[in-house]
Amino acid sequence: MSIAPAAGLDRPLAAPLLDWAETSPSRVALLLPGGDAVREVTWEQLTHDVLRMAAYLRRSGVERADRVVLWSDNRYEWIVIDLAILLLGAVHVPLHGSLSPPAAAAQIAHAEPKMVIVSSEAMVAGLQRHTGGLALQRPIEVIEGGCEWLPLLERTANLPLAEGDEIVAESAEQFDPEAITTILYSSGTSGEPKAVALTQANLISNCRAIVSVFEEAPDERRLNFLPFSHIYARTCDLYGWLTGGSQLALARGRETVYADCQATRPTMLNAVPFFYDRVMQTVLQSQRDGAPVGIRDLLGPRIRMCISGGAPLPVSTFDFFHQHDVPLLPGYGLTESSPVISMSTLDAFRRGAVGKAIPGIEVRFADDGELLTRGPHVMKEYWKDPKLTRETIRDGWLYTGDLGAIDEDGYIYITGRKKELLALSTGKKAVPTYIESLLCRDPLIQQAMVVGNDRPFLAAIVVPNMELLRERLTQPGADPNAAIDLQAAETCAPFQQAIAQQLRDLLVREVFALPVLIGMLSPVP
Repeated sequence: MSIAPAAGLDRPLAAPLLDWAETSPSRVALLLPGGDAVREVTWEQLTHDVLRMAAYLRRSGVERADRVVLWSDNRYEWIVIDLAILLLGAVHVPLHGSLSPPAAAAQIAHAEPKMVIVSSEAMVAGLQRHTGGLALQRPIEVIEGGCEWLPLLERTANLPLAEGDEIVAESAEQFDPEAITTILYSSGTSGEPKAVALTQANLISNCRAIVSVFEEAPDERRLNFLPFSHIYARTCDLYGWLTGGSQLALARGRETVYADCQATRPTMLNAVPFFYDRVMQTVLQSQRDGAPVGIRDLLGPRIRMCISGGAPLPVSTFDFFHQHDVPLLPGYGLTESSPVISMSTLDAFRRGAVGKAIPGIEVRFADDGELLTRGPHVMKEYWKDPKLTRETIRDGWLYTGDLGAIDEDGYIYITGRKKELLALSTGKKAVPTYIESLLCRDPLIQQAMVVGNDRPFLAAIVVPNMELLRERLTQPGADPNAAIDLQAAETCAPFQQAIAQQLRDLLVREVFALPVLIGMLSPVP
């Protein structure tokens, strides 16, 4: 049942699944918390479900290079369907579970799939109201079943494994590392969906680099709650687990992450900065309430590292985790780069940096500071958009649109988006996101927005940390719940001090010859 190495390049992305089923059939692969129990799925059980699902898709008319849309949140069936599509050599087009029916219908129309699979009957009803002239080649499949269908896994349960074995053999014979294996709709910075087409070689090279950098062992256990429909979780959680042969726990949802961490005891976690900030705020609030909890009380006693991606990580959050002996390791990438370009590790991280370039790729900076990258991780194309593809990939280099720098030790720093540059009326230019990240280093400032386009000065609107502000302003014996005048001089003073401190190394006046004006907005309840 194993897939032999493909001549000249590599093995199919799904090949490790079959390896683990053959060498470690009874070892736990997946943990699925639910209620008071955690369901365990072995590599053999998972592989049998995948082989039967591949046979079901084949019987439904799905062939190599056909597109299959899956509109669903994370669940066990998502993994089974994805790996079955990989075995068939078809193209998986995952849609975000939170998409509205009109948005999902538009992306389905653009993808022109052979098959559409959704979580529930409600999704089918939503699509039927918004598909208009969309002509599907076959009825929509529903994972959960309903009045007209059995649940999808039950429909595949009695199919012979031999059909799946035949598909495996064909997968080995017809493997093409440059074939498109997934199309992901990424909004980027413009808000217009872009269909990023990634190949087997893109994903294989990226997840192998990740596993090699972290030296992943079979006893590693990661907990996933980020959507697999985003490439960050799909490569770093799903395919990293598959390649390394470790264990993957699926959180029931974002609201249950702490409970699921306690139930499954992960050793590592991939998440976005917002989540880590929430962890930090939970710990700080518990201290103020007199019932302190630590990071490991929330994320489990075995957690040994947390990885951050998807957005810039505030240095204050980085500092907090490291002060509490839980390494928080930022990385950087794009959907168009499969996605990882650089990573921090336990042995190589630097405050404010996003790590070093992963093995096997190239990184350089253009004269204007834009980061460019070249290697096997760069997407094949924007599907159906050759013009945008030519604009984004030139001479093999992917133009990321991000501004940054690299130090003498190879650590990469991201300072902002090229398209977000503010052009002031004086002719000077500023990177607002970089200045905003500096301002948010101070715990008194929760959020900041720098403006100034076509004006002779920069201005910053900041959202205060109201609890911390109240603590600093409340005098002994005063009413702790009294209203705070955000425009009063005594209220503005600590913000002026914080801003001056955070921008001291930026030399704003020398660089821009401009004052920085500060306004404040009360946080939205």
